[in-house]
Amino acid sequence: MTDFIYIVDLESASNRGRPESFHANDAHRQNIIEMFNLLDLKSFSVQFHVTKEINNTYLLQGSINASVVQLSVISFEPVRTKISEQFSVVLVPSQKRLAEYEESHPDDDSDVFVEGEYDIGNVALEYLSLCLPDNPKLPGESNDYKEFDASKNISKLSPFAGLIDKLKDK
Repeated sequence: MTDFIYIVDLESASNRGRPESFHANDAHRQNIIEMFNLLDLKSFSVQFHVTKEINNTYLLQGSINASVVQLSVISFEPVRTKISEQFSVVLVPSQKRLAEYEESHPDDDSDVFVEGEYDIGNVALEYLSLCLPDNPKLPGESNDYKEFDASKNISKLSPFAGLIDKLKDK
């Protein structure tokens, strides 16, 4: 997932001490639409704040906001969904430290940064993928599917259905 790149220098971002944001432009939105097989992506923005922690680690906190359009799994009509999700990721400087951190904090999201930089766009796409509805439906649509039973009313389904009975009699 590299079509929405937003690399930040973690030290500089933590020194600014304020929240920052960025938005997907038209080209980004088109790439994301294709990546997640969406009908449309009306908007996608990311807000984040970086804090330096002990032992050369950083805490990335933020949120994603998106307005997506997908096909209904029931009626195949467009379904618009607003997504707003908070995230928090602990960033560590090496794979070894990541393994140690994940072992001691199995419920926390964590990742590795490289040479003091981190791609916040990539983590935003990961959270978007987790938040997209698996089975989008319009209001009032339910999962009530009608099963088709070919054994019932077979004579109404095919003009040749009567031939089956004639062949059975012989």
